[in-house]
Amino acid sequence: QQQQQQQQQQQHQDQQSPQQSFGEGEMGMEMQPQVFVPAPSKKNTNAVVGTMSASGRKIKSRNLNSEESLTGDVAGAAIERMLEEMPIYRLWNWLCRPEFFGLDNIPDEKPLIFVGNHTMYGIYDMPLMIYELRKRKGITLRGLAHPLHYASAFGDLLARYGAVKATPRNCFKLIEAGESVLLYPGGAREVAKRRGEANKLIWKEETDFVRLAMRHGATIVPFAALGVDDAFSIALDSNDILASPLGDSLRQMLADAGAGPETGIDPAEAIPPLAMGMLPFIPSATRLYFNFGEPIRTDHYTKEELDDKEVCSALYKEVKLGVEDGIEFLRVKRKQDPIAGLIPRAVLNLAELWDGN
Repeated sequence: QQQQQQQQQQQHQDQQSPQQSFGEGEMGMEMQPQVFVPAPSKKNTNAVVGTMSASGRKIKSRNLNSEESLTGDVAGAAIERMLEEMPIYRLWNWLCRPEFFGLDNIPDEKPLIFVGNHTMYGIYDMPLMIYELRKRKGITLRGLAHPLHYASAFGDLLARYGAVKATPRNCFKLIEAGESVLLYPGGAREVAKRRGEANKLIWKEETDFVRLAMRHGATIVPFAALGVDDAFSIALDSNDILASPLGDSLRQMLADAGAGPETGIDPAEAIPPLAMGMLPFIPSATRLYFNFGEPIRTDHYTKEELDDKEVCSALYKEVKLGVEDGIEFLRVKRKQDPIAGLIPRAVLNLAELWDGN
């Protein structure tokens, strides 16, 4: 009954939210690695949500109505324990040994909006990046996820590690609270890459996220990720799958889950490819690379410039170029990397007695 009341409150609050549109393409995030009810409730603020860790141990996390969750304290503590609670990511961290560049470019001021490229499936590099930023910089990244994610088995897990439902009201509240927000303008479409799209930005020509930053004077940190897209070979992409005998059934399943014209979600964008790495849907153990570019400040823009399409478009292009330059920078670094291959990387890990944590 309490959950039904909260859902009714959520629906009413979303209807009353600002009318600025942020679709999944703007706010989509597939993490991390999520339920967030925007307005703190006077009732049941200390309720807990039960979920299971990868080790099978039951975890409890506070209901995200609480002010504590709004400030990211709960999520931050959970992120620090991520590799302990999910041994599969600890092993993946050991195999990939992520390399980070440009951490010194991340400013101390808040709020920050991290904007970057989504890699295939969206789950193989993002959790490790969020973990490292928390451990090295004390930053708790708060991702924004499409409501369809909450219909999956990962909803509670995503919420535990800091992601929130992608609504304008939630995003405004996070930024107003001085949180660090993680945005993937490519959204689900960039996750569901097709042949020939490895490491390419697939962003809609919309400037909502830069207008959001300008409105709040937030600093944008463009970042790039490299590795996952190159660890897969696509056997069937979404076009192939929808053209197969299963296409009609998949369209109906997605429509039942909320994908369709009324929600602005193209089924072709919601279907990930069938890709091969070590196994189907499991990438080869390639090394992962991340770069954080020069921060882009927005606190100098005026209200008039906020409504100026040319100004917003120029800022959008600057952010996009920052991400693309980061990808090219990482390609160069990978060619120069003596442990880009798995064997020399594993030998170094063993020599250092590193356990992946």
